[in-house]
Amino acid sequence: MTVESRPPASAAHRNLVIVRAGDSSLHRGWGADDPDCKFDLIVSYYGTDPSAFRQSFENRVDCKGGKWDGIHAVLSQQPELLDHYQYIWLPDDDLEADRATIETMFGNMRRLDLHIAQPALTLDSYFSHLPFLRCKSFEFRLVDTIEIMAPCLRADVLAKMLPFFKHSMSGFGMDVLWTRLAAQNLGTSAVFDALPIRHTRPVGTHLATAMLKSGRTAEEEYRRLALKYHFGELFPLSYGAVDRKGRRWRSRPMIGLRMVADYFLDRKEFRQADRLKELLWRLLRRQYFKPMDLSQIVLEP
Repeated sequence: MTVESRPPASAAHRNLVIVRAGDSSLHRGWGADDPDCKFDLIVSYYGTDPSAFRQSFENRVDCKGGKWDGIHAVLSQQPELLDHYQYIWLPDDDLEADRATIETMFGNMRRLDLHIAQPALTLDSYFSHLPFLRCKSFEFRLVDTIEIMAPCLRADVLAKMLPFFKHSMSGFGMDVLWTRLAAQNLGTSAVFDALPIRHTRPVGTHLATAMLKSGRTAEEEYRRLALKYHFGELFPLSYGAVDRKGRRWRSRPMIGLRMVADYFLDRKEFRQADRLKELLWRLLRRQYFKPMDLSQIVLEP
């Protein structure tokens, strides 16, 4: 890996975005080129074009491989980043977002004192897990897992997870671990429904190709961590919420019913609408009956 430049670390910029970018990355729409932007950007580039992403605000770093081993390489080369920045967002490169959404996300992390969170996805996004899509009734929901597509982590949480990045191309399994690192994990992880971003490409397209070449699979990486740390099926549960009127919701069944109602009423907006009926029923069952475990996991890299 070669480090081409380094973003400034200042009192005004306590937020960092690291994107693993290919040639079709959408990060130039995120507003990091604006002089008033409140976050810095590092573009960890896995492509082959020597002239790509050379604008001064992009801080290009070259590194082959997957998303997570690539991020590990960046932070291993520049460990001081974990001291300079309070929150670090690790989005996929095929997300449509804007500067206001990203900056508000960072602000919400501080306001709510969260360890990890993510923006919700728009209903016309490609998605893996229905509960990560925007639910219009809520400002945010407290959840027991945060997916690997666009997590925003507090720097100390990221530091604890970093050793796992080195040997993971897919990140599968880490979505369960990083919400359970503290002695008390209730109220520390959230999905921001009021800050939706759009996932523009089918899930895992680049990942599947890269992992096939490496002889590894995402499912194997998940099983390895699940066996070691004794967790099972990944299905995000929403156990608390604040709605658009500022009211707190604490009942998992009631939150689930509201989510199902919102998704059903907006079903015409879904890109993957053919899956919706089955997914709504599954969501409701899980909200009612699936056990939730946010007990502390002590990591052993």
